[in-house]
Formats: sequence, C-alpha cells, structure tokens
Amino acid sequence: MEANRGEFKTNWKEAQLMGPTQDDPTGREWTWEEDGYTVIRSNARSGPGCHDNCGILMYVKDGVLEKIEGDPENPYNQGRLCPRCLAFKEMLYHKDRLRYPMKRAKEDRGKNTFERITWDEAYDIIEREMKAVIEKYGPESIWVTQGTGRDINGYGKLMALCLGTPNYGTGFLSGQACYAPRMFSTSLKAGGLFICDYSQFFADRYDNPAWEPPGCILVWGNNPVVANSDGTLGHWVVECMKRGSKLIVVDPKLTWLAGKADVWLQVRPGTDTALVLALCNIIIENDLQDKEFINLWCYGYNEFAENVKKYPASFAAKTCGVDEDLVVEAALEIGHAKSACLQWGVAMDHTSEGFITGMACFDLMALTGNFEKPGSMVAANPVWDMSVTWLPREWVWDGCHKPLEHPELTMNDKYPALNAIAAISPDMLLEAMETGKPYPIKAMFMMQNNAIACMGAQPQRILPALQKMDFNVVVDLFLTPTALACADVLLPAACFAERIGITGHQPYALGAIAQAVEPLGECKSDQRIIYEAGARFQSEEYKKWDSEEGMYDYLLRNTGLTYESLRERTWLYPEFEYYKYKSGKLRPDGTVGFATKTGRYNFYCPEMTYFGLSPLADYEEPPESPISRPDLAEKYPLVLTTGARSWGFFHSEHRQSPSMRKIHPEPTVLIHPETAEKYGIADGDWVKIENNYGSCKQKAKLSIRIRKDTVSADHAWWFPERDPNDGTLFGVMECNINKLIPMRPGKVGLGASYKSQLCSIAKAEG
Repeated sequence: MEANRGEFKTNWKEAQLMGPTQDDPTGREWTWEEDGYTVIRSNARSGPGCHDNCGILMYVKDGVLEKIEGDPENPYNQGRLCPRCLAFKEMLYHKDRLRYPMKRAKEDRGKNTFERITWDEAYDIIEREMKAVIEKYGPESIWVTQGTGRDINGYGKLMALCLGTPNYGTGFLSGQACYAPRMFSTSLKAGGLFICDYSQFFADRYDNPAWEPPGCILVWGNNPVVANSDGTLGHWVVECMKRGSKLIVVDPKLTWLAGKADVWLQVRPGTDTALVLALCNIIIENDLQDKEFINLWCYGYNEFAENVKKYPASFAAKTCGVDEDLVVEAALEIGHAKSACLQWGVAMDHTSEGFITGMACFDLMALTGNFEKPGSMVAANPVWDMSVTWLPREWVWDGCHKPLEHPELTMNDKYPALNAIAAISPDMLLEAMETGKPYPIKAMFMMQNNAIACMGAQPQRILPALQKMDFNVVVDLFLTPTALACADVLLPAACFAERIGITGHQPYALGAIAQAVEPLGECKSDQRIIYEAGARFQSEEYKKWDSEEGMYDYLLRNTGLTYESLRERTWLYPEFEYYKYKSGKLRPDGTVGFATKTGRYNFYCPEMTYFGLSPLADYEEPPESPISRPDLAEKYPLVLTTGARSWGFFHSEHRQSPSMRKIHPEPTVLIHPETAEKYGIADGDWVKIENNYGSCKQKAKLSIRIRKDTVSADHAWWFPERDPNDGTLFGVMECNINKLIPMRPGKVGLGASYKSQLCSIAKAEG
C-alpha cells in the first residue's frame, strides 16, 4: 500500500473544519513534562473497555505508565473517573496479558497448548484457512463478530467486508438485544436516536446560557451512577438534581438514585410497557399533553389517544405490581414538568418485544413535547459526520473493499425487521452453526467477544457449536473462556494507553486517543489488526493507507482534520442548537420536521404493519412469566433478572484486577430476606438457581432493595485465577446465569428475555 497521509498533514491551527466549534483550544497542550513525568492528555476509549470517552492524563516515566488521573479540563467527565479507569495499570501490566500472536491445533481446542508465532505467520494461517472456507462454502459461511468493550464499533464491519461476508454484528446476543431494538423503534417513531440533555453538547456545560436542567429525569431500567453506559456519565444526573431536576426511577431494585427519587416505581421485570402506556393515559385524562407540539409536529395522535384508554392506572398497578397512587403521581409529575427526559437502560431491550417498550417510552416524551428543547430529548447525530465512531453510515468504508457479491445472503430472512435494518440474526446464525441450515456457518472471526461468559444466551449451546467450527480467530486482551474454548489463532489486542485512535460512542464531541507507552510484547490495536488481516483478502485498488495514523487520516479526510491535528487539539465541540426539527436540521433534504416518512413524530407507525404488528404500541406479557405461564411458575415461582452493572466490572472484563475483585470478589444473587428465609437461605450461602433451561450457582446477598418475587443474578462471571488446564474453561459454566436464558428473539427478531425469566432457588449442596 502506498501512504497517502501527506495530503492530509496539518495542525489544528491550520485545519479548515467543515463547521465551527464552540471551544477555544488556545493554550491547550496534549503532552508536557511535569515533576519528572511525561504527561499525555488523551481520551480513554478502548480495552479494557466501557462505552465512554473520559478525558485522562497519563503520567509516564522511563517508558512506564505510572498513574492515570481524570482531566479536569475535559468537558466530558470534568476530571472524574470510575474505579476501573483508576485501576487501569493493573490490567495494562497484568502478568496474564496476551502479548504475542499464538496458534493451536484444532484438536486441542479447550486446552492451553498455544504456541507463539509471528504476525506474518498468524496472517498466513488466517488467509489460508479463511480462503479454504470461502472456496468450499462461500464467504457468507464466515461470521465476523464483536463485543462492546473496546472501540470496535464502526470498524469491525471492515473485516467482514474484506472477507466478503454479509454476516457481521454482535455475536450471540439474542435478538440483538442491546440498543438495536431501541434504535429500530426510535427510527420509526422519530427518525433517529434522541438522548437526554445533560448539557453534554456544550463545551462550557452547565454554565451555558442556552441550557436548562431537565424539569424531570425519568430513569428507566438503568443505574447510571454505576453503569455510566452508552456515552452517559451517572454524575450528570446528580449535577442536574443539584440544579433542581426531579427524579422518577423505574427499577425492580432500590438503587442509589431510586433512593433519592421523588417517585420510585418498583416494577415486575418485563412489564415496563404496561406502565408507560398507563402514564400516557393519565396525562391525557388530565389534559397535560403538549397540544401545540402534537398538532404541529405529530402524526396519528387521535388513534394513539384512543388506544391508551385501555391502559388505566389500575391496569399498570396490577400488572407491574406497584401502587396505583404512585403511577398517578409519576404521570402528573411528568405532565407538569417544564421539560423531561428519558434515561433508559438496556432493560428496555431485554424483553422479548423490547422495541415496543422503546416505542411507548418515546410516545411519552412526544406526548409531553419533550423533543429538542433544553432539558429534553435531543438528537444524537455524529459530529462533523464522523459516523464511524458513533452510528456507522453505509458509506464509511466505500472504496475500501470490493462490493459484496451476495448481500441478500445476510442471515436474517426469518425476521423482516432485521432485514429492513440490514442486521444479522444471532439466533439464526447459532442455529446455522448447529444444523447447517439455511446454509452452514464454518468460521468465526471474533473481536472482544467473550460470548460463552457474557452476552451469549444458552452458552451450553454456543460452546459445542464454536468447537465444531472449521476455523476460529479470536482477538482479545486475555485468554478468556471463549478464547480457550475455541481459538485456533489468538491475537493480542492493545489497550488504550498503547495505541492511537479517535473517540466514539457518543455524539457530543470529537477527540483523540493518544499513545502513551509502547505496546506490551507485540500487541496491536483492533483497527490495525482489521486492516492488516483484511489486506490479505483485497487487491491493491482497495488499499487506501499503509499505517494506523493513515487510516485515521483517511476517516477524517472530510473534516479538515488529520489524526495529528486532532491529537494536538485533544477534543473539539461543534456548535449546537435546539429545536432542529424547526430549522430542517433533522432531515437529509433540509426540510422542517422529523426524519420519518411522514415528516412528523409518529404516534401511529404505518411501517409496523409491514412487520405484521400493530402500528400502535401495546403491552404483551413476557413469554415466561407468572401471568403468561402459571404452570411453569408453579415449579419456578420467582422472576429472574440479570445483567446489572457492578462498580468493578465491565461485563466479563476486570476479573483479573485485584482491586476490582476486592470490590466484588464472587458472583452474587440478590434476594429479599423474606424470600431467602422461605427457602432456608442465609446471607453468604451458595445458591442453586434453576429453571427449565438450566442451572448455576451463585452466592446469596440478602437485601430489602429487591422485590420479594424477584432475584437479580450477576452475569459474565469466570475465574481467571484458575488453572487453564483444569478442564473447566476457568469455571465459566459453574456460575453462568446465561444458562437460564433462552436464545429466542422477539417476533421481529429484536429483543430477548434476558431480564424476565422464571426460576427457583435453593441452598446449594456442598
């Protein structure tokens, strides 16, 4: 490949940006010397991962990263850091970090018999084995998958395109049940994704005169103070509370925020849609809807208002298991608020028809006119059109790969919604791995995806399916249970301190990841691995750069920036305005309105009829609940919810970190004391959790914070301190709550019941 970086070279003072910025970078330095340290200003965005871009200061001495501090000048996190980032050094220099490419004989899968090889040898093996699979079965027989912990979002697709496969996406996450259901429904409703306005769109944050704190923040199925998920930091909610925002929390657990809330609704997991439709009904009954917004900017309101009449407060109270007076109080609080926003969590997606819940929640926001005004829901669009780091657009990799020969073979034809959004069905792909139908899946290229421990429902199905593949590549930081189980070639990924990059997973600003230290051993960034391995499958005409910096220059080519000038500037914020639907800033053609076919917010979604569903949001019981399956509930009487974030971990990561394990040493299941007493369980007992899909063991933690009819189990546990040769894959199946979760999506292929299964509990023997 020929380098083309020269044509992009510039510094931030010379950059001709495609749009004006808010912030003045004068005097801002990206590196300097201080008390014997070299300090590197950067953004923490990659493994060990999370979904944020916190500004950091990395202190390096003699080539070693000695400490990390939050960058007080960075508007995003304003100097705050979570414990994982503060303990980053434990992971960076951990003795078990993967440092070199390795290979293993196929017959030794599950055994720690890896041997070190060179990168060229690794790429040679990948090229040989993948081309053999392509020749025998076609490129569609390769599944390129990713997890969510490193900044792979937007980049992994290039690996799939280079291989020629249409099957790329989040691997083994049933129903694409993380954001995809909400993004699908919000696109139908409002033409895009809208998020809470916590002032994060402004470089001067809470001091900006255009911003107002939300009158009411509705925290739904989310614990942002702990989770800090999806480009949102929990302390933003607290800062708004300090400035007068009231709080309504919907959660089966008493979280810290629920304890501070004006109204806390402790719902039965999986019943959220019933509650939100009742809130809409009460607001209309009390004539609190925003009539001007509805008349000017909404479609299908009359049909919607008629439909929600069948969801009175009494229905929600009975269905959700909450007090009727609290339902009414919450609705009136939202209806009277000058502004409101919805801080929703993945719980929305973790029901069989999760996208319907998302639709109903957006209806609540539209009903009260809470779009695009200060303190409400505002559009989350990529800054300077740098979509690769946020919501990747189709054109991102145009010209960097040969066109797919058979895009129609994307594994999704059972589900029209997935077909409409060009997304794969992990459920269909697993079936194809098991049965060869509708066509075989024979090879995996897995990046940051510890599927057996974490996202994969029914890992007891996933494990044998992976182990019978013809060829598997795994890219990761550590030898995970998934890598140990199935990898034929294992590639070592770099941490954020060891590499360069661009921030992502949020639409507020653009920033740089700056390298502070040399990679351990021969680790490489995910992005470099993708383009180097992918180059083995491309002709010269598609090779656009010859270095990692060149790749970022290429991606930034229309912004007026290069990687170097972005790193010098560290971050930059575009200008921001409210009420974009009034100025034509939401629609591609520049006309006013929302980016929907009607040009309005759709209470009534005509497109839903194409998928065989009602155009209006309605409530449906989870497939297995005390109401829908009373026969099953006789044997498994408790509701099981899973997947809540904890302070020390990001999904299956950080189990190697001594300080994080001190915070949370063992897998726990949260049980109400009265429920525990009924089953003879004491605090600290090991508990067998069981249902019709499987069983596992976790340690009891008794607390009145959880509903009496519900237990909340940790997810993603494994024990890296164990001997990898003991045959247990680091004990991953012993405490794996996903053994109790089915690989079964909703009717349109989106959403899955990760948080609303049934189970029984008993004191474990031995």
